[in-house]
Amino acid sequence: MMATLAKPTPFYNKDSLLKHFRHFFANPEQISYPDYIKGMSVQLKKKINILEYDAIKNIFQLEQLADLHSRFSLVNSANCLVNKTEGDFVRIKDIDGRDMMTQSLENNTKYSSMDKFKQGFIRVKQEKNGYGFLNICGEEIVKCQYTHAENFNNGKALVKKESWFFIDFEGKQSESLRDVADAISLTKGISLVRFNNGKYALIDNNFAKTQTPISDIFDSIIPLNTQNFKVQSGSESKIINLEGMETYANIH
Repeated sequence: MMATLAKPTPFYNKDSLLKHFRHFFANPEQISYPDYIKGMSVQLKKKINILEYDAIKNIFQLEQLADLHSRFSLVNSANCLVNKTEGDFVRIKDIDGRDMMTQSLENNTKYSSMDKFKQGFIRVKQEKNGYGFLNICGEEIVKCQYTHAENFNNGKALVKKESWFFIDFEGKQSESLRDVADAISLTKGISLVRFNNGKYALIDNNFAKTQTPISDIFDSIIPLNTQNFKVQSGSESKIINLEGMETYANIH
């Protein structure tokens, strides 16, 4: 069976991608699949770099970055189709409800568990080896080796093997996250961590480099929804948002 792109999706349909790049491709009708996948990746990365250059981000910038990172991850997952000539592909919905196309994994017995796709990649587990990730072609782009793994969040996933790290969609591992005992991926590139001393903070995907949380450090952080958190330091409680900024004080 010849591999074909799924009918219209925002990320994998040739016509929609070529239309998107019409303004900078001289002859878009002659663009090959590798060319427009590469073009999409380059343009998204440029936009991401511009937004990430701003050290102080508001919620609107975080939302823009989340959308760009999601597209960037999906495009890089779809890069596996460049040399794909055969395969059994099916249309599914990912964890965020988006339509996407992927290699059929229904009869795959290599893994003891599989989640839904998130930003183009699916978390899988082997009982003896631990967690890893597959791309849309069903290829293991991150080897099953981690005792814990969170789903991809703005192009990076939190993983644990003795210490906590970030990995990207190529499986490249960051420096270890200093003093982090536990971590939960949230949204828009933000995660909640518990330090070895029992304190909590919000971090972003640059924490491995900066080793600096984006919020203050608290005795506890309780998510109220995807955007707001109840935090406590001693007897004082308040609400902070996803940017680590206080919204309401003295909440009881």
